[in-house]
Amino acid sequence: MHTAPLHPFSALKYNLKILLLIVFSFTLITPLYAEDEEEEGVDDTKYFELSPPFVVNLQTNERRMRFLQVRLQVLGNPSAIESVQTHNAPLRDVIITALSAQTRESVNTPKKKKALQEKVREEVETVLKELTGKKQIEGLYFTNFVIQ
Repeated sequence: MHTAPLHPFSALKYNLKILLLIVFSFTLITPLYAEDEEEEGVDDTKYFELSPPFVVNLQTNERRMRFLQVRLQVLGNPSAIESVQTHNAPLRDVIITALSAQTRESVNTPKKKKALQEKVREEVETVLKELTGKKQIEGLYFTNFVIQ
C-alpha cells in the first residue's frame, strides 16, 4: 500500500496547533502562579522598639547593686505590632521578670545573652498567644545590652 507524502503545510499546521496549545496553556496557568508569588513575596514585617528601655536590678551577693539596661525590638507583621502595642503592660511585666532574675554571671558571655534573648522571646510569645489566641511575633532582638 502506497501512501501519499504529507504536504509540507500539513506538518506546519500541526506544529502550529501544538505550539498554540502550549502557549495558551501557559497563559492560563501563569496568572495563578503569579498571584501566589505576589502573596508570598510581600514582606510587610516591621521592627518595633519597646520603649522605654528596660532597666532592672541584677541578682547579686555583692554589696554593690548591679543594673541591667536592655533595649528590645520585636519583628512582626502590622497586626503583630498592633498586638504588642495593645498588650504592652503584660509584655513589659514578663520581660522585666525574666531580666531581673538574671545575675551578672548568667549574662556575661554572648552565648548566655543569646539564651536570655531566646527565653524572653518565648515568654513574650506565650503571653501574646494567651491574650490573642495565636503566635504573633517573628523575632525579638536586643539592640542594646548594658551591665553596670
